[in-house]
Amino acid sequence: MSILFESIKIGNFEIKNRFVRSATYYALSDRDGFISQASVDLMRQLAENEVGLIVSGFAYVLKNGQSVPDMNGIQTDEHIPSYKKMTKAVHDADGRIVMQIVHGGANAYSVSIWGGDYLAVSVTENMPRYGIKAREMTDEDIEKIIQAFGQAARRVQEAGFDGVQIHGAHGYLVSQFLSPLTNRREDKWGGSIENRMRFVAEVTRAIKKQVDQDFPVMIKLGCRDFTADGSGLTIQEGAQVAGALENEGLCFIEISNGYPIDQTMPVGINAPEKEAFYLPEARVIREAITSPLCLVGGMRSLPVMEEVIKSGTADCVSLSRPLIREPNLIKHWKDGDTKPADCISCGGCFNHDGKGGHDIYCRQLKKKEKKQQAK
Repeated sequence: MSILFESIKIGNFEIKNRFVRSATYYALSDRDGFISQASVDLMRQLAENEVGLIVSGFAYVLKNGQSVPDMNGIQTDEHIPSYKKMTKAVHDADGRIVMQIVHGGANAYSVSIWGGDYLAVSVTENMPRYGIKAREMTDEDIEKIIQAFGQAARRVQEAGFDGVQIHGAHGYLVSQFLSPLTNRREDKWGGSIENRMRFVAEVTRAIKKQVDQDFPVMIKLGCRDFTADGSGLTIQEGAQVAGALENEGLCFIEISNGYPIDQTMPVGINAPEKEAFYLPEARVIREAITSPLCLVGGMRSLPVMEEVIKSGTADCVSLSRPLIREPNLIKHWKDGDTKPADCISCGGCFNHDGKGGHDIYCRQLKKKEKKQQAK
């Protein structure tokens, strides 16, 4: 049996294989973040098709952290009942599921456009401008957001999730604190890497205070910035953050990119040598932590993923876009159909719906289906 189908323990629970469905926005909630039955069905489908660990789409912890109009929310206790349906559906299918929680900060596009308390770590000349101008966070703002993460995690546990993942990547608020490109503060929240990581450390502590002692707390960590001139958060700083957060009690770290200035996701992944594009960064993070490490980024073929695990660089691999095109991909692999995923990361899965949100589907697959129907 492939090492990819061996079980592994994460915190206080075990997953049946090394495949993680990486958190991805799936545009199935209403404007206040209440999930739909379609969200429940999607998570059930992934569990039924042998995904070892599902990380649900990111959910905002405060209204002023909402990035897009149809993303998940976990900002009030009223959200708990519908999420209980989601976790029950996954557990009934013998799956495991954790929720990713987030604050958008300066990337809270919806707040910028709709109006509201639009906040930034620092107001800089290169920050995005969508609607109203952001204001710089005060200590009071920062403390409110930290406590909101803690309360959101409490709701996550009450809803029956197996754990909670902090979204600490992709230019959202944690990334904005970590990166010197977006954090120009001269107080205790900015400057040195010790100060810039203070926010995510305090978020972790707030969460740990609100959940059971053994409830798994995880992070998707933007371990470095990818900028044309090499500025921003370095991989050495990212490794320091990962080690510090492990010491705070985080039990699982999934690595990705940080602030995405001058960085676009690679496209056209159609050969093994183009896969696992964060592997160099994973090797550095591996040296800094002993907890299970998860690698995301362009994995499409079993031999590449097996080598990542066998080498000891990572313990799990994350996929998302391939599962948008082929929700039954992991089951096919388990059943012996070992051909690589059809997804080549063309970028055609997040399709604007004309209302500020998206329709999430594989555009290439839809084109293929239309051609077949026309024959």
